[in-house]
Amino acid sequence: MNIIHMSLCKKYLPVIFLSIIFIAHLFFRFYQIEERNTFGWDQVDNAWAAKNIIVDHNYPLLGMTAKGNSGVQIGPAYYYLIAIFYFFTNLDPIASGIFAGVTSILTFLLLFYVAKKLFSFPTALCAVFIYTISIFIIHADRVQWPVNFITPVSLVVFYSLYRVLTGSVKYFLVLALSVGFSFHVHFTAIFFPLIVLCTIPFFPRNKIAIRYMLFSIPVFFVWFLPNILFEVITKGESSKNLLSYVNTYYHGLHLRRVMQLAHDAFIQFEQVLFFRFLRSFVFIFFPLFTFFYLLKEKSRERIILCYVIGLWFLIPWLVFAVYSGEITDYYFSSTRPIVIMILAYITVRIFFIRNMLPKIILIIFWTSYTVINIQNFFALEDRQNLKVQKMKVKSVIQNGGYIDFVHGSADSYLYYIYTKK
Repeated sequence: MNIIHMSLCKKYLPVIFLSIIFIAHLFFRFYQIEERNTFGWDQVDNAWAAKNIIVDHNYPLLGMTAKGNSGVQIGPAYYYLIAIFYFFTNLDPIASGIFAGVTSILTFLLLFYVAKKLFSFPTALCAVFIYTISIFIIHADRVQWPVNFITPVSLVVFYSLYRVLTGSVKYFLVLALSVGFSFHVHFTAIFFPLIVLCTIPFFPRNKIAIRYMLFSIPVFFVWFLPNILFEVITKGESSKNLLSYVNTYYHGLHLRRVMQLAHDAFIQFEQVLFFRFLRSFVFIFFPLFTFFYLLKEKSRERIILCYVIGLWFLIPWLVFAVYSGEITDYYFSSTRPIVIMILAYITVRIFFIRNMLPKIILIIFWTSYTVINIQNFFALEDRQNLKVQKMKVKSVIQNGGYIDFVHGSADSYLYYIYTKK
């Protein structure tokens, strides 16, 4: 009987570990959802867009502004997604936090699936552990805005492109679908077509591949129909703004600028790992991963995977090197899932080295990482959270006050939904 129990325990232990990590993930994303979730300018903009769709039946052809002063807007799909959550919460902005949490669950599942398919179950387990416990990612996941969608979309694009390059031509459709949708999420979607172009020499060349490639073209362009319709109505207003913006901020490729952005290209390593002393080591993780990954076998599939991962860092780096405008760290969010998988793979490979010293160092590092990140999570205090904003507006209404409409103001939106009800 003891042998049977040990066998069952060994069989279900990985599932138990995964379940524990997933429960922890839910806790860190949904705990004190009103007290810890931000309802700022972007969230208010999304809330009004959802209200316009649900109440006024005003269906937008464009989404959020791609870049502050560009006059260019992304596609509207994100507005329609967030409207679903506002519909079921009767326009209550708690929908913002719920949507952010659901997005993080989607990312968790995609990360586990992709890491398991590309590497192994232990690597996938380690990847979702890092994703779950990182205080940087927890903070990012609890803010509802399109940037949260960059990570899951990047994962789908990455995996589908890799599958295409390794002969699974049906993934052309998934690739087209995900790259097209990315232009409804964030302007950094421009990275994905450029990455795809850099992999064309490795595309499979047969009749079936060409057929799926042709099918994928309309799948990609269908996402641009709302924008095209808007362009027709406004006689190319957005296109003119885009050309003007590009002409203003494009300054060519210069080596000095490339070197200036070298750290930014790998900044997700620093942010995910959290410890300041690792800032100078962000450049070594990708070469270290490549060394470990190709050490045992240098197959075509493994070389292609390393090449695609390299493009995920290189293309954003070079694109922003020719851009003279302001750059923010989250512009490199498309690399986040790749960073997590690289760290997970290196961790697992080192852990299975026979020498005990690397195991001890890893255990100490990740234990310290877990403790410090959890301590930071509970130490967080946001005095301008959604709960406080709600109480303040309710107090104004109870005292017979009035709140004027101010664009991007949480108080204005809350006053609207409370007085309307």
